[in-house]
Amino acid sequence: MGARDDGSVVESSSGARIGLEVHVQVLSLRTKLFCSCSSDYRGKQPNTNVCPVCMGLPGTLPVLNGRIVEEALKVALALHCRINRVSRFWRKNYFYPDLAKNYQISQYDRAGGVPFAQDCALRIRGGKSVRIRRVHVEEDPARIHYEGSMAQSPYALVDYNRHGIALLEIVTEPDMETPEEARDFLERLSGILEYLGIYRSDVEGAMRCDVNVSVGGGNRVEVKNVSGFSDVERAIRFELTRQGSRRTRRLAVERETRHWDEVRRITVSMRSKEAEEEYRYFPEPDLPPLIVRDEDVEKVRSGLPRLPEDRLREYVEVHGLNQTLAEPLAYSPYLSELFEECVSRGADPRGAAALITVDLLSYANAHGAEPQDVHPDPGLIVELSKLMGGGLSHKDAKDALNYALEKGVGLEEALRALGMRVTLGEDIRAGGPSAEGEGAIRRVVEDVLRRNPRAVEDARRNPRAVDYIVGMVLKELGRGTNAKLVARIVAETLDQDK
Repeated sequence: MGARDDGSVVESSSGARIGLEVHVQVLSLRTKLFCSCSSDYRGKQPNTNVCPVCMGLPGTLPVLNGRIVEEALKVALALHCRINRVSRFWRKNYFYPDLAKNYQISQYDRAGGVPFAQDCALRIRGGKSVRIRRVHVEEDPARIHYEGSMAQSPYALVDYNRHGIALLEIVTEPDMETPEEARDFLERLSGILEYLGIYRSDVEGAMRCDVNVSVGGGNRVEVKNVSGFSDVERAIRFELTRQGSRRTRRLAVERETRHWDEVRRITVSMRSKEAEEEYRYFPEPDLPPLIVRDEDVEKVRSGLPRLPEDRLREYVEVHGLNQTLAEPLAYSPYLSELFEECVSRGADPRGAAALITVDLLSYANAHGAEPQDVHPDPGLIVELSKLMGGGLSHKDAKDALNYALEKGVGLEEALRALGMRVTLGEDIRAGGPSAEGEGAIRRVVEDVLRRNPRAVEDARRNPRAVDYIVGMVLKELGRGTNAKLVARIVAETLDQDK
């Protein structure tokens, strides 16, 4: 990395630069952006959710859906953007089957035009800030359907039901360097938009990305219309590999637009990348300027919900969570609601957070589902977190959670089915083991120490080696044993034998 004369950072010649143009359908609007057609187009017969206005027929005029101002303000305020009080719509001209008018009504940030909002940033994992260049309003094009993949389909069909749906486009600077950073940015942005109530992550196609990738200061390649966090990550990884391979073989990386073939999981060349002047932007003559007043801003600001940054601060400062556990909770409305319900019902915050962000997410991912599709019982997480607080190992708690979710049974049945020691389980719930139970543990500890003199010597030199002895004792005692109690007894016994 180096620095320009103005002090800004310059990418090293070997690094990757990744920028995203994120198109978000504003699902809270009941009609399209410039006409009265329903915005609920999914599942409708093709080309039935249309009218002369959204099809751009002669003699028709667009009329702005006024609620888009409120929804765009929510996003701009949540991202701490600079809001432009006056902005205009422009015509972006290009000929393609998904545009009935042969132009898209959008906003432009050149030639005197300004977007709705600009100049903000979103912090991702590791504390890195990804700068957001602009947030602007535009209409969605139609949907083109291919039989199989685009490259192999014998024909293309166009469904104009989506044409004219309200979009917010959020454009980043090329500040991301890895596919993982891009995915993290999208997941955090998605969480903010869900809290605001304008978007839902479970609606197919509600968020689509144009991904811009360059390697080592080379030409920028744009990959169009990638849906889903996983596909964005895969498309970026493929492009980094493809461009890196071409550079290694001393072949040029063309400045072009490519298509993500989600069937074959490769990018395919579509056309050379258009220059900005090719779109022949000019102000939309049929729409007045979009004006934002101070009272509009304050009204929306006063109605904003608790956002991820507020929840994150609360989870760390009030509940004592570390960043690793707190961040996934804070940026997911569903996980945040589940966690807060568990805590309100008496769960140990750290135990509940670990069960939700580590184990529940792992279970859902393994089953190709979202966490909310698994329908976990908050009471199950509450009880397991209490058991963990009393000494049940995280591994045993995870196994019990997975069994209960898989079989649809309660905690007691899951513990018995997994062969966990029911008496110790009951002792944990009662707040401590019986004298008889503690005595049995001490006998096993003494036996393990007697049979493993080298491990004892290691533990006396290195306190971290005690964990190995604790693990051996737990293995002897069986599943469900109070791990905290075992660790205490091991430490006490080692001290006595010095």
